[in-house]
Amino acid sequence: MSAVRVDLMASAAGRIGGVTWHHLFLVALEPSGSQSYLRAGPQCLPLERLAGRKSRLGDSLEDYEPPSAGRYGVITFSFGAYEPGAADFDPAAANVTLATAHAAAQLWEKLQQAAQALRDEAIAYDPIGTGANWAIVELLRRCGVAAELPPRRWAPGAGALSGDASAQGATRRLGQAVAVA
Repeated sequence: MSAVRVDLMASAAGRIGGVTWHHLFLVALEPSGSQSYLRAGPQCLPLERLAGRKSRLGDSLEDYEPPSAGRYGVITFSFGAYEPGAADFDPAAANVTLATAHAAAQLWEKLQQAAQALRDEAIAYDPIGTGANWAIVELLRRCGVAAELPPRRWAPGAGALSGDASAQGATRRLGQAVAVA
């Protein structure tokens, strides 16, 4: 894919104590006008979140075994067309443009590589700490982008950057131009 723009998206996901919290994901715009997403999430849900559900084959989930990485398994990533019916599709989601033109194509490629590397690390998913929002911010950090949320958005876990960002070389704030080597 040859992205011409890459955006950080923040979609309302629920309310905690009267404050709306947001789920972060990335969207790339192609020259044709089609869009693709990159999102993070848990490998699975804990059994209490699956109560009363059936597996794809229709049998009950009585034999459910939680993954060895914990109740949610490890952090996973998914990609696909960003269109109605797609995961996280939200025409009202707030966005911050991360890169445009040639820099967007390079950033999108680096983000996909970083997602593969982070998935290979098999980090346990923790909805309060190393969850989906943390994973998206971590991808950005690994690609040299210092994450800042869209205005008036709260995304639990997004502030939990891993490692020392100053040791990662030059970073930029979201919305600033980027030169990707």
